[in-house]
Amino acid sequence: MAFCLCCFSSEPPESAKGSGNRAAINGRLLDLKDKPNTFQVNLGNACCKDPAICLLNACCCFTGIPTCYWRKLALEKYGKYPDDYLCCQGYVGKCCCFTPGKMGDQGNVCCLCLESVCCPATGMSITRIYVMERKELRPDPVDYQIIAFSNCLQLIACICHVAAIFIRDLRTLADIIDCIADAVVASVTGCMAVQINEELKESTKSGGSGGGGGEKGAPAIEITDVPAPSAAAEPVTEKIERE
Repeated sequence: MAFCLCCFSSEPPESAKGSGNRAAINGRLLDLKDKPNTFQVNLGNACCKDPAICLLNACCCFTGIPTCYWRKLALEKYGKYPDDYLCCQGYVGKCCCFTPGKMGDQGNVCCLCLESVCCPATGMSITRIYVMERKELRPDPVDYQIIAFSNCLQLIACICHVAAIFIRDLRTLADIIDCIADAVVASVTGCMAVQINEELKESTKSGGSGGGGGEKGAPAIEITDVPAPSAAAEPVTEKIERE
């Protein structure tokens, strides 16, 4: 996979490409390209940083459990759970007659579970973007390579499925490419989980809620010893002598 990523540019594209949810997510990533901070661990090195979390989340990716779990933790850390939950955190926008925040999804745990099961990989990407916005993190250069690589696999699989309608021998090839694409999505989801976990741990150690998340405490006022005032002069009484 690392060799395949080298075939794609690590520079951010001029505009978000794609359609539907994927285009909306890619657009959000481009909006964050000039942020000042970077991740604690690069997406490409996340697997080596915490193999256990990466493998566990990759294997359970399509169950929706990791997506639901990490969204809950992120909202608890950087917002208010479940009150701040929206379907796709409002990043996707209006879809047909559905508008996030206006269809009973806000603060709805059942909607979170449904989103995690129906869109596990997209949901994990949204959680990651939510953390990036709160901590003012910019995307890794490898992010753009992974997006291009994933899009390329999906395009090849689509072409093979269409061609398989007319050429039966291509059905097996199309299925193989589908499996490769799913494996890539699962592995990237596991790496995202490691990144989110590292950011949550760093925020806990620093005692804050990320970039711009919480208010800074007022500076302590140092109280210095004030010298005691000198004793007041005793009043002078005049003696009036009566003759």
